[in-house]
Parts: sequence; C-alpha cells; structure tokens
Amino acid sequence: MLDLDPPFRPVRRAEGYLPLEDLGLIGDGTTAALVGLDGSIPWMCLPRFDSEPLFCGLLDHREGGAFTLTVEDLQEARQRYEPDTAVLVTELRARTGVVRISDALALRAGADLSDDAGSSRGELVRSAVVVSGSVRLLAELEPRGGAEARLLGSGLEIRAARRPDLRLHLRSNRPLAGLRTTHALDEGDRLDLVLSWGRVHRHHRFETESMLAATADAWRRWMSGCTYAGPQEALVRRSVITLKLCDDWVNGSLVAAPTSSLPAPIGGVRNWDYRYTWIRDAAYAVFALRRVGFGEEADAFLGWVLDAFEQSGQPRIMYTLCGDFVPEEVQDGGLEGYRGSGPVRWGNGAADQRQHDVYGEVLDCADQWLRPGRPLQPALWSGLAKL
Repeated sequence: MLDLDPPFRPVRRAEGYLPLEDLGLIGDGTTAALVGLDGSIPWMCLPRFDSEPLFCGLLDHREGGAFTLTVEDLQEARQRYEPDTAVLVTELRARTGVVRISDALALRAGADLSDDAGSSRGELVRSAVVVSGSVRLLAELEPRGGAEARLLGSGLEIRAARRPDLRLHLRSNRPLAGLRTTHALDEGDRLDLVLSWGRVHRHHRFETESMLAATADAWRRWMSGCTYAGPQEALVRRSVITLKLCDDWVNGSLVAAPTSSLPAPIGGVRNWDYRYTWIRDAAYAVFALRRVGFGEEADAFLGWVLDAFEQSGQPRIMYTLCGDFVPEEVQDGGLEGYRGSGPVRWGNGAADQRQHDVYGEVLDCADQWLRPGRPLQPALWSGLAKL
C-alpha cells in the first residue's frame, strides 16, 4: 500500500475470505479495524483492542459479521493510504462507475498522538464519493449475532445482540431505512456514514470531511517527528505508523497484534489471541520507535511495564493493556476460523509461562532512556531496583 496510484485489480477470495494482504489497518490508539479491498470491515473490537469483536467476519465469513460498503457488480478495486496517515482510501470499480471510500477511526481536532490524554473520538468514519459514472452502493451493518435498529435523531440507534453494553449510533447524510440500504448515486454524489459508540453523538455536527481532515492532520503532525532518512524510507515511515496503530496511547502499552486467531499456517491450529502486551515484543517495538525519533512512546512503555510488574507482584511475560492478568484461554466453537483454520481463541494460555528474558528487555528499555544523558526519575529507578 505504499504506491500512491496503485493499479486496479480483481478482488480475490479463498474459501470466502480475502487474502490478508488485501486488508488495511486503521486505528485511534484505543482500538483498530481492518478494511478489506472489497469495502468491507470484517474486524473491529469495541471499545478496546482486547474487547469482544463487534465485527469478526475475518474469523467466519458467514457468522462473524461485517460493516459492508461496496458497489453492486464489483469488478476490481485498489487501496492506498493518504501519505503519512492512517486514513485508508479504497476505490471500487463497477461496470458503470467508480466510487472512492475514505475510512478512519476519527481523532480529535488538534490531537497530539504522543499525549497520554488520548485522542480518540470513539467514531468510525466511512465517506464514499462517486468519482466517475454512476453506481448502486450497498451499506450494511451486521454485527456478530445480529442487531436491531430504530430511528433516532439523524440516524439509527443500534442494539447488538451480543454486545448490549455498547451504545451504538449510525449517522448518515442520507436517509437510512435500516441496517441494510442501497443508494443510487451519480458522479459527485456522496454517502457519509459515522458509527459512534460509548456515548450518544446524535446531536454532534455531522461533518465527515472535517473529521477526516483533522484525523489526517493529527497523523501528519506526529509523523513530522520521524527522523529517519535512508534506504526504503517510504516503507520505514509506513512501518512506524503501523507500530503506532498497535500502541495504546493512554496506557503506553502495545498489543502484539490487533487481531486474534489468525493461523500460522493455513489449516493449522497455531491460532493465538495476540491482543495483549508481550513484554519482549513491545520492547523491540519501542526500541525501533526511539531510533526514528519517537522517544515519548518508549518512555511511556517503560513506565507502564514497571507499574505492571509492581501490580502483579512479579514480572510476567504478558499483560492486558491496563497491566492486568491476561484472561484464561477459551475456544469459540461458534466461529470456523480464518479460511476454516480453527480453533478461534480468546485469551491466551501462555500468560503463565516463565521466560526470564523479560528482565533484560526492561533493562534494555532503561538503557535506551539513559543514553541521551538523562537521569532516571526516582519512581522509575525504584521500579528497576526491585527487579
């Protein structure tokens, strides 16, 4: 997705699933979502990375659910990121026209992505515009287990059967008759959709273009701190954003991956839930971030891990994003797994393993802190001394 003008290509599926390379990652420092080359969102956990997924068609294309935004008679598609951002652009070509979809998990205007105050608005923005011809655009929101909707304000209030704890609201610039609607659009026409959770947003101003612009601006301000200049610079810069998308901006922890149960290899059973913080993996990630100019993230992780060690009584190899014990591992028989590669797992049974390299990884993080000549804060030194 480094090409700013990639060629259109057919949308491929195997056993009903898109290839993993045809899924783009978006996020807001609290959670993340995967957007398919076909315009679907088959994976999103709310409200946090490690919450139960609202959409998990990634792990069962029949039963998992998705948020679909696609054209009838889809012929081919292409996907790219807006430069130096996590705003994803997907273009879908039908026989009669082309539509461009911009997707982002929205950030607050003026947000500082290194600030532990958090930047998330708790909103998913999907903005489609017809760039040529005319299309029939299908919008369907289908959480796992189904949902009910009723008209409320300028959109729909949604009750997901498996997630009664979520207050979901879907707003649009066009009338929504229900959770599945088809819109006939001509060149220049738009369909804007905003899915909100956690609090009622129905009275907020509905300006998707400004929301996308504010989100892109926040990412570009953060990326202006990247100091890397060398081989494969575009690839390095995109990798930096991907690491940041795995970062919990409030806590300072990082998930090993924002997904669960993707198999290695296809058809195998090595399918684990990686939506937790492995000390080793996170230490490598923040070391890479520090090397290219992002020391705040590395410093935040050191403080977080020392707090987690103190809270748990002894170093562990992994924690939840809040520094708690990882839930016991359970298998989900209601999902077949990506391309039929079960079992699907939630929680992680490796959490109780003892791996003594965690001591060295934390000390390495402290060494990175000290190298610029900075003294350790008393609280950090106290935590290190207890190791």
